[in-house]
Amino acid sequence: MKYNKVYFLHIPKTGGRFLTKYILRPMEETLAKHGIEYLRMPEDMRQHGGWPFFIDDETYVISLFREPSEFFVSTVCHAAAGRAELIDKENWHVIRGENLNVEKEELFNKLSYWHYMKDFQAHNFALSPDPAAMSVIKEAQFFHDEQKEYDEELIYDRINRTNLFIRTDELKNMDYTLLVKKISEDLGVELNVDLSEIDKTYFKNDASKRLFDSLTQSEKDIILENFTLDKKIYENDSLFWNPNATL
Repeated sequence: MKYNKVYFLHIPKTGGRFLTKYILRPMEETLAKHGIEYLRMPEDMRQHGGWPFFIDDETYVISLFREPSEFFVSTVCHAAAGRAELIDKENWHVIRGENLNVEKEELFNKLSYWHYMKDFQAHNFALSPDPAAMSVIKEAQFFHDEQKEYDEELIYDRINRTNLFIRTDELKNMDYTLLVKKISEDLGVELNVDLSEIDKTYFKNDASKRLFDSLTQSEKDIILENFTLDKKIYENDSLFWNPNATL
């Protein structure tokens, strides 16, 4: 299939800023030379667009999925960093969490009332917010408030036509040459990305890692009870091009 557009479906807290800064942006000029447009959302990476209206059969979609309990911990810690004014909004929204500590009590309090976050990663494939008006997070809140149902069949259909890869380990341990090769083969374009410039600790959130590492398996299981669809997708190797591999 001939693609003329590339869209990165950036699910929040899955490593999307890292991927964009070091992998996708460096491809943009080469893609343009081959008649392939790299699509950007308004406000660039700071706006999560879900599955926007402009995706068609000629759009190559890339996305990244994360272990659900780890995803939720990272989301809670990101919110805490925002309250503590530890997010560098002028520099890719990097979190400096060395002096931030988030307690388990806050984590489970958020779990009890952030109902719109349930299965949030999967729901990104069904949400299509107006990018000029709201983010995918706000639309998820709207869906919850209006008690709208998600179309699970649609979610799976869209996942199956996406280059979806699993974040199987910490960003610093992932081999990004495999991803560049995969995109090159799918698009039929030779992509030369200088991976030597990658800073694998640049987006690291120390507070998130500390909190996740402190959880017992039973505590992680409590979180996973609220992410049944996300967990089912995450554990389905057939949906990912790199199952059980260290990317």
